[in-house]
Amino acid sequence: MIGQTDAIEAASATTAPVALVDIATCEATTTTLPDGVAHRIKPTRAVRPAKSGLHFLVEAEMPEWDALVETSPQRSVFLKSWWLKAACGTARVLGYFEGGRLIAGMPVYFARRAGLRVCGMPNLTQTWGVVMQSLPGKDVTVLSREMDILDLLAAHFAQESVFIQSFHPENKNWLPFYWRGFTQRTYYTYVLDDLHSLDRVWEGLAKARRNNIRKARESGIVVTKCGPELVFQAASTTFAAQGKTCPYRLEYLNRLYEAARAEESGICMAAMDRGGQLHAAFFFVWDEERGYNVAGGHDPAFGASGGSVLLMWNLIEFAAARTKVFDFEGSMRKEIEASFRSFGTKRVAYNRIAKLPRWLRIGLCLAGSLSF
Repeated sequence: MIGQTDAIEAASATTAPVALVDIATCEATTTTLPDGVAHRIKPTRAVRPAKSGLHFLVEAEMPEWDALVETSPQRSVFLKSWWLKAACGTARVLGYFEGGRLIAGMPVYFARRAGLRVCGMPNLTQTWGVVMQSLPGKDVTVLSREMDILDLLAAHFAQESVFIQSFHPENKNWLPFYWRGFTQRTYYTYVLDDLHSLDRVWEGLAKARRNNIRKARESGIVVTKCGPELVFQAASTTFAAQGKTCPYRLEYLNRLYEAARAEESGICMAAMDRGGQLHAAFFFVWDEERGYNVAGGHDPAFGASGGSVLLMWNLIEFAAARTKVFDFEGSMRKEIEASFRSFGTKRVAYNRIAKLPRWLRIGLCLAGSLSF
């Protein structure tokens, strides 16, 4: 059927050939119309081919990205467009399309380090990786499509001199990245994966942790909402005790907090004593599936008070009313791992995928700082 945008009015008896486009097939056809009509018909615009393959998403496509994140196995606060904009300044996503539909994608963040362009991740962002819809079909068909999509993404990022990204725990298949010259390290986080029964969670805590909580309550330590300033203060104190500076600025933390609060997905909480001394403070974000202890710390001078343990327990109680899983964002530091494990958590592995020039890898090894 030939589509015409203008109504055809009465015309003279003389005729003239006119080329039109069949909307169904996008093929040009020729018909004969009266002379008085032909010159009044506007040319039909060619139909734009459906987007396929790899493309960077434009702003108008970000709702489609958010919809993909919501329904994918890799769902995470850190993948949502509002977090990407707050953490990165602008949300950049490399998407994979089939027939105009967004099937998969990866967030992208570029920074310069020592003169090098680094394709990495922003601070306080636990994992990214490949977001992919659940593919239909038999296992053999699904795996074949998955491998093809992963290989396209790996081939694209193999062009970067430096690439470092922590993949979501559900990104278990990184084989196409291995074939393209990337390397992998296993990292761990610790989670409470069922917040349905707080009584059961309480019973799962180590006895020492339950005693810490009781002691803190009896000594008058209270947990209250706070602003990012106290979280930054607590984090800076913790890093200073390790001989380090805080790796992010207050302005950056405040930007994340304001973005999360606008989405009703973030809170800052602090533990303080009767004298107003800050014992610990944390920044927590969540969605319906999972909550994350993103940032914060405690004052080592009050390490025996139990304040940080009481604060963590209050956050767990807070999370239980809003999400299903509490993620401690586990550390690879031995003493921190032991602390998180004492809350009755489960260990969850995830992959950090990297591609570094040989000279840079050797230099980092010699400096003893290869912790990509």
